[in-house]
Amino acid sequence: MHTKEKILLEGMELFATLGYNGTSMTKIADRVGLQKSSLYAHYNSKEELFFDVTTKIAADYVDFVKSAFKNEGKTAQEKLYLSFQAHVKDMANHDSSIEFYNRFSSYPPKGLKDKVLEILRDSEEQARASFKEEIKKAQADGAVTEEVSPEEAARAFYGLLDGLSYETNYYEMDVIESHGESMWKVFWRGVQA
Repeated sequence: MHTKEKILLEGMELFATLGYNGTSMTKIADRVGLQKSSLYAHYNSKEELFFDVTTKIAADYVDFVKSAFKNEGKTAQEKLYLSFQAHVKDMANHDSSIEFYNRFSSYPPKGLKDKVLEILRDSEEQARASFKEEIKKAQADGAVTEEVSPEEAARAFYGLLDGLSYETNYYEMDVIESHGESMWKVFWRGVQA
């Protein structure tokens, strides 16, 4: 792993666990195994590093959503369902990128809020655009009703995922999967042709 990748990874983990104010360049340098002055050769400030971490997480999320649609599903229903399952499993993973995303999408650092939310909203819009393309394909194949717009289907789909993401804080995976199955059943019934 290159030094810059390690800086991003360790920075993400520290920001996720300690918050923006609790994370210092010294702590990041120590975790990476660098002198603080060497860290500054890569990043001029904690703010710059924080935005690079935010941008990387946002881009990784978009890549994840796109890859989740490249699954083994034979029908539109299977393809969308497998994508939904991939999202649920990813949320329950509790890795530092999800912790970072959850923390800073809800509580962005003071003074950085507008830029953080702009980066995260942009990634959400890109993710939803991928989902809407899948819905359009399913509508063209006659599997999804045209009474529901791709935008409405995306709002419902991601609303379900947002609800489940909160449940990962206090339920075990078997309960989350059970709730996800119920949510999927109602969602699919609402969009199927």
